[in-house]
Amino acid sequence: MKYLPWGLVALLAIALLWAFMTGPTGETVGTVNLGRIVDESNRAQTLNQMLSDRYNELITRFNLEAEPTEDDVDRANRERQAYAEYLAYRQELEGQFQLEVDRVVQEVAQSEGVTVVFDEDVVRYGGKDLSDEVIRRLN
Repeated sequence: MKYLPWGLVALLAIALLWAFMTGPTGETVGTVNLGRIVDESNRAQTLNQMLSDRYNELITRFNLEAEPTEDDVDRANRERQAYAEYLAYRQELEGQFQLEVDRVVQEVAQSEGVTVVFDEDVVRYGGKDLSDEVIRRLN
């Protein structure tokens, strides 16, 4: 029993020595600027054009080009229906783009040896910016 404290001290010393010898894990933090990715990637521009085309199609389909008149009592319902379809399509495209961005960010992070990626908005200092490579791969 009197050797138990010395055994614990020796065990602790071995654990500390092992910790110092293995060193830090060396995790690399990456950042992406989603605003830049949306603004500069051709894929985002393509999806934005698709959304704009759908908007124009809905305006035509629901006969909303002309200014509203008092005789057009059904216009408010058509506007609501067109807006609902527009929002549903927009959410579909945003979800699709988000999945594509997530996939490309993961690929870039793995190829660059980055273990954690944050949005640039939440990182005050440091981190490896992966935005250029993500934009390049989305184009």
